[in-house]
Amino acid sequence: MKRLILMIQFLTRIPININLDVKEEDFLKGIVYFPLVGLLIGMTAVIAYYVGLNLSSPLLGVIFAVVIEIFITGGLHLDGLADTFDGIYSNRPKDRVLEIMKDSRLGTNGALAIILLIITKIALIYSIPIPKIYPILMLMPVLARLNLVIACRFAKPARNTGMGIMLIGKVDTKQVITALIISTLATIIYPAVLPGIFILIIFALWYIGHISGKIDGMTGDTLGALCELSELLFLFYVIVFLKVFS
Repeated sequence: MKRLILMIQFLTRIPININLDVKEEDFLKGIVYFPLVGLLIGMTAVIAYYVGLNLSSPLLGVIFAVVIEIFITGGLHLDGLADTFDGIYSNRPKDRVLEIMKDSRLGTNGALAIILLIITKIALIYSIPIPKIYPILMLMPVLARLNLVIACRFAKPARNTGMGIMLIGKVDTKQVITALIISTLATIIYPAVLPGIFILIIFALWYIGHISGKIDGMTGDTLGALCELSELLFLFYVIVFLKVFS
């Protein structure tokens, strides 16, 4: 329970005012709870959607859901997305890319990435039929955070400092299997999306290779970008799946 609370405090702004006696081992082993934290985030998105839907319209519900996810995570992963796009796609050498990613200022690539991602996410969620939108909103953050565990297992750190160094390259296979089991059990909510897990894992492995080819590893920022892009890919998968099998 202590490690779960620690992960909630780390990944969200949910006010849990508990002073934990934490060791580095607790932080590392707590990564298996990333999907559970995602489920908690998904539940808040569902509530926000329901409120917006009943206040006005499905569109407002979708906007509420997207906004509450940003709010509850403190924009942590969006910040990583922006820094990643500013740095990785600046076409600079590795050292310069890492410097750009550490810069707190928002560049053009980062701003465009955030804007386009949010617009696309709203459009995709809005196109999902209302009865099915609730489990999709709940599972989207779960499976995206599973990909973070995957990345921390199979990537290596690109730098010797930063948030990512605590987890990247230090996760073992047993932790990945545990997180995978948790995520798979969560799909009981909507079993039709189960194949999406494997699509997202394949994407995560490709993404690790893509980023590592540019900066010889991963950083906390690139993990954040992976989370956001995984949510987007999951939504694309859902849209295609529903069109083909509905």
